[in-house]
Amino acid sequence: MNSTRRHLVSAAAMGLAWPALAAPAPSALDKALKLPVLVDGSDDAAKGIFFGIFREDALPDVVATTQSDLRRQPAAAMWFTRFESAFPESQLRFLAQRNIAAQVTWEPWGHGNKPITLADIVEGRWDAYIDTWAQAAAKLDLPFMLRFGHEFNGDWYPWCTVNNERQPELFVKAHRRVVQRFRDAGAHQVQWVWCFNNASAPAASWNDPRAAWPGDEFVDWIGIDGYNFGSSRSWSRWTSFADVFSDAVATARAISPDKPIVLAELGCSETGGDKAAWIARMFSDIESLPNVRAFTWFDTVKETSWSLTSSDESWLAAIQSLRRASIRGNGHALLSISRKRRPT
Repeated sequence: MNSTRRHLVSAAAMGLAWPALAAPAPSALDKALKLPVLVDGSDDAAKGIFFGIFREDALPDVVATTQSDLRRQPAAAMWFTRFESAFPESQLRFLAQRNIAAQVTWEPWGHGNKPITLADIVEGRWDAYIDTWAQAAAKLDLPFMLRFGHEFNGDWYPWCTVNNERQPELFVKAHRRVVQRFRDAGAHQVQWVWCFNNASAPAASWNDPRAAWPGDEFVDWIGIDGYNFGSSRSWSRWTSFADVFSDAVATARAISPDKPIVLAELGCSETGGDKAAWIARMFSDIESLPNVRAFTWFDTVKETSWSLTSSDESWLAAIQSLRRASIRGNGHALLSISRKRRPT
């Protein structure tokens, strides 16, 4: 019990009068948190940029807390799963019933963080398992976004090019094999996200994302992951949203000029700059990035505090920015973007 509350209780017990304390004036954030939750009822996919979110919670909690914290329904929710995990049928149904697109990140890890090499996939050692997902996806027959082997141009995952004999063609073959097995099983509703990191590590010619492009017919969305680490790391510096993504978007358009782009992981640190201003500027700048139709905020604390609610200022900037007319929250419309671009 704080001292003020203790004094009030003591005064009341002795029958003493005590002057009423004035309630503090509501802050701008308090007012923003009382705004009605925005729900996007338009299935028109022609305009706008679609808001997605990743939070490390069960999907019902992700949907509920995003609405309560940020005052709008997202167009998409993303989560991570590994090889040998079960096909997420219940999660896909749950989101589809709420008009939220599922963005599944499927990582080639085995049990106990056992690395799975690209050669293992290319040589068919995982065909039986891949087929269980393909057959389940065909049976479910619901559209969702599936991001296989993301950030392959980094050096931190076993499926990265640098950890696979520096041969980007192995990633090409692995990606194509997985996609083809789904198609052979009749899983034609799956939307494939081919996703690279905004900066290659190492920055070598053989690690250029263009060398690992599987071809237009095997990709529905080009994904890009990028973060402003600020000064949270010894090697990092405060970087604007435009500097994080502009070059990578240009690379994506050089690879395939007409493919829609999703900023599949996006975040900003509180350390080293003004995060609230960064968020506000991002929502303005993202509208000028050609082909970018969606983004997914990595809303958690990991290497640093990526969360949109990491400070009252950032939180308020997020709520206000998500109410821009250009920001969309309709999952059905999001999933129709790629479908309209597929060959008939």
